[in-house]
Amino acid sequence: MILECRHCGAPLDVKPDAALTKCRYCGTTSERRLLRTVSAETPRDFRPPPQWIPPPQFPAPSNQALAYHEETLRANTRANWIALLVGVSLASSLVLGLLIALGGSMGSSKKGGVVASVLPGKTPQELAAVRIDQSRENLAKALSGNPMGSMLAVSVSHPRYQSISFMYDDKEPAFPQSFTLVQRSGATPDPKAIEALGSRLHGGLVDGSWNWASLVAVNTDAKTGLVSATVLGGRVGGTSAQAKTQLVAMWKLVLHAVFGAGSGPTPEEARWIGAPHPFAALETIDLTTTVDKAAATLTQKFPGAALFTFIELGVTVAVDHPLLRDAEFSYPNEKGGTLRTAALHGTKAFPERREALVACLEGKLGKAKVQDRDYLAKKRDYEFTVGKLWLDIGEKDAHVHWFPGRLNAPDWKRVVGAVGACR
Repeated sequence: MILECRHCGAPLDVKPDAALTKCRYCGTTSERRLLRTVSAETPRDFRPPPQWIPPPQFPAPSNQALAYHEETLRANTRANWIALLVGVSLASSLVLGLLIALGGSMGSSKKGGVVASVLPGKTPQELAAVRIDQSRENLAKALSGNPMGSMLAVSVSHPRYQSISFMYDDKEPAFPQSFTLVQRSGATPDPKAIEALGSRLHGGLVDGSWNWASLVAVNTDAKTGLVSATVLGGRVGGTSAQAKTQLVAMWKLVLHAVFGAGSGPTPEEARWIGAPHPFAALETIDLTTTVDKAAATLTQKFPGAALFTFIELGVTVAVDHPLLRDAEFSYPNEKGGTLRTAALHGTKAFPERREALVACLEGKLGKAKVQDRDYLAKKRDYEFTVGKLWLDIGEKDAHVHWFPGRLNAPDWKRVVGAVGACR
């Protein structure tokens, strides 16, 4: 598959089962799941360019050509995961140790398996009353925290969580890029809190992780109780204003889900972290809109839609369908270019309910054509022909295709209507 480097925007040929990947141009190492997918499969004729000039919307300097390096990273090896987990453990221990040192002596008593600490700190309600989009110095004053380099540590008055650490990026010091809830030593994780958090994230947590269009990410750890949220938008092509809105929304969501504090993000704020739009609204998009106006038109119609420019213009819209998480529309980067493809990305429920979806669609669109992708392994895809369009149902998602110039409103509405009715 082809992914987009979050630092320089270069195309990366990555194995689907890789956990981490290293850019062969700028050397940035990233978690695969946080990178934007350019192509689900690597084209047979794909050859990485010998040099890459980062587009201006990426953090890497756009006035310097980057050479392609042959060395690669074995991203799915045990060593990488050990390094990743050790890094998290060390960071958590550092924050925990610093806060204990800052708080002085700690008296505690166990009640119901949770350590009740007498350490002073901010209550969840006090945390919810403070705006998070502040500089390290201002947020430290507001929360009585202690800034240490790029980190701000804040003690929390809660029986389960001891502290919250905020991480800042020197390139964007106006607000933190991430925050992490650190559990007290001896406390047990709260599965109900994690379940509540996942229920508020569109598409839900998958193996403890979640992300929206590679712009916002959440990670949880069932063993350590850690809960972290990171805003990536400002580093992968988004604007600082969008990243700030996403950070505020995620802060409110986590506090409300984990602590029951505050009222959660407003509907407008929630749009920026993947709150879904009605699936039926996809029927009403203007199919004649050209690439010049597509971004403005679709973001106005679907507030919070994510935009990406890599070879083509991509617009991702979150949708309220139990089997589909979002719809991604691609427009060719050429004068007068109109909608080229529409990808419907599945939720974690899609694979196990795919056959039922196909059966439902056959009742509305006619018999599907079966395509054996791996006959012996019994892996197959399904294709529906709808007028001048066709709908492909894969293992994890669906795609709508058409020949150039054949996209039309009646066929499009029929496809969207059928998929919207089959849940």
